[in-house]
Amino acid sequence: MKNKEISHSKAFRQSAVISIIVSLVILIAVNVVSSYFFFRLDLTKDNRHSLSESTKDLLKDLDDIVFIKVYLESEDMPASYQPVITKTREMLEEFSSYSSNIKFEFINPTADKTKEEINSIYSEFAQKGLVPYPIREQYAAGASTKYIIPGAMVTYKNQERPAILIEQDFSNKFSTEEFAYMRIEYNLVMAIKSLVKPHKSNVAFIDGHGELDMYRTAWFGSQLGANMKDFYNVTRDSINGKINCLRNICIADSAAQTVKDNGNKYDLLVIAQPTQPFSDMDKYAIDQHLMRGGRILWLIDGTDAALDSLQERPEFMATPSRNRLGDMFFRYGVRINSNLIQDIGSCQAIPINTSGNMMIFPYALSITHFEDHPITQKITAVRSNFTGSIDFVGHDDGLTKTVLATSSDSSKLVPTPAIVSLKVGLAKPNPEEFSLRRIPVAVLVEGKFRSAFDGLLPIEFDTIKQFNYLRSSKETKQIFISDGDIIRNYFDPRTGFYPTGYDVYTKSFFDNTEFLTNCVDYLCDNTDLIELRSKTFHIGLLNQSKIADKKVRQRHQAMDIGLPLALVAILGAILFTIRKRKYSN
Repeated sequence: MKNKEISHSKAFRQSAVISIIVSLVILIAVNVVSSYFFFRLDLTKDNRHSLSESTKDLLKDLDDIVFIKVYLESEDMPASYQPVITKTREMLEEFSSYSSNIKFEFINPTADKTKEEINSIYSEFAQKGLVPYPIREQYAAGASTKYIIPGAMVTYKNQERPAILIEQDFSNKFSTEEFAYMRIEYNLVMAIKSLVKPHKSNVAFIDGHGELDMYRTAWFGSQLGANMKDFYNVTRDSINGKINCLRNICIADSAAQTVKDNGNKYDLLVIAQPTQPFSDMDKYAIDQHLMRGGRILWLIDGTDAALDSLQERPEFMATPSRNRLGDMFFRYGVRINSNLIQDIGSCQAIPINTSGNMMIFPYALSITHFEDHPITQKITAVRSNFTGSIDFVGHDDGLTKTVLATSSDSSKLVPTPAIVSLKVGLAKPNPEEFSLRRIPVAVLVEGKFRSAFDGLLPIEFDTIKQFNYLRSSKETKQIFISDGDIIRNYFDPRTGFYPTGYDVYTKSFFDNTEFLTNCVDYLCDNTDLIELRSKTFHIGLLNQSKIADKKVRQRHQAMDIGLPLALVAILGAILFTIRKRKYSN
């Protein structure tokens, strides 16, 4: 009996040793194999810990060291910004896992510095583009304002760019902490890409036909020209009958009187709400810009209706627009109709008098219906006034046509000429009249376009051989929006301009700026920026009102501490019981 027990004990020890050895071999094998294959699992609902594919591609293509100095380490940093710091560190660690060329460090630039030295440091950072960010904290005894360096400096091949990691959301949809948290990847990639793949698209706002002036487009122009200055050069230009104004043309041989065409001067034209007719020469210049691969963002009114007219009188006559662009659009596969959309399913309130009284007005659209496309990612509502409908024409023209935005399912078309009156907002609408659904108001057309002057070229244009008239285009794209007010910002000579999409009457923000920025990014082939900018997720902060309740706080503390301990104790008791029963026999 004793020998049997010894034999059993010896067999058990051998089995245990073999199990340990096998486990170690498997563990070592898994580690060796995993060193050749890299993967991570992101189990969050909003994929907040996953990098976009464009970011991964950018990091994998790095051919030299990218050094990132983060200046968010500070004794004055409030606790509410700690998730931003933690997320930044995790993001950079994720970057370095995809590329060994990513190096980073966190620095407190004001540690152990005198007040004079700190002011000098702040001035130096401001010159580099990292303007110290004020943080106001409220205490029981009062309030204080502290300053922090709101980002990082990215260095690549002796060049550097600032990456602003803490910025305010001008639309007030998110707190500063949340806005900074969700845009960390976007802001870091913006700085890295501008250094590694430097390319600026030239964007021109066209003047000369009654378009919105620089004051009415100042906000959107500044978004491109200032906030995205590493990607866009923004200017304004007038055609004024000059056939070569949109192209880089120089004299090749003065003796032979020949010229050299170096292509388009601009990558993208923005034509915003023209109110005067285009001459044939101006249309020809735009057409040939398109034929050479140029892109165009059209914001065109099909009528002359304007909300300002109702500020002066209770009604006015809306008539078709006189811009003379219809024949060009038809050749490009699009027709912007001379009508107006009334939409009772998605409309805004407007003031009806100087006293501030408001009413719902079916001509003032809040566009909330968007098709699935990169341009419309995360866009919820776009503000628009007196919008017309858009149709596609020429079904066999080989162009790819995509609807981006539409009216709601309760819409109505009003042909012009028509009287537009404030009374339409006071009257009770008949739902049966609003039976039209999803009328297109913004479309994208891509492909090889046929020239608007093919077969119609005036003899005086045809004789100018050196300007190299083209009958068909390269692969290119255009966006047509049937309302110029979408890009308009409110301007007050006393206080300046307001954000595009901001309603000064209801004090509410719409996504006009984001939508238009996405349009420009897509037309200029910066779709990766759209993907990064559209990421939205919230910081998982505790509910402060519930924390203030002592009973609720104690209950959660008991659950957070006691429940894990209880589970461990129960699991231990179960395992002990199983082992006792197994070996007692």
